[in-house]
Amino acid sequence: MITLVAHAFLATAAALERTAQATRNDPCEADLVPLSSHELLRPLRALTLPPPRRDREHLLWWSTWRRRHQYCARLCHRRWHAYADTTP
Repeated sequence: MITLVAHAFLATAAALERTAQATRNDPCEADLVPLSSHELLRPLRALTLPPPRRDREHLLWWSTWRRRHQYCARLCHRRWHAYADTTP
């Protein structure tokens, strides 16, 4: 699936670059070389595929901690509402 998105991004960017080069009137901009696939991949990675900030073990630890915290918060929330419903 991600390869289809990458291919669509690269094809669209290349087509837009070709169109932009064909319509430029400035002689300084007309001397630009076409974008390479590496130059197109860089914004793709930066915009849609951010690099992982943590390693796999940290992500699993964080997921476990977050789910445990959510469970405790849910219990406290239910206890509070049970208590609030019984007080006058």
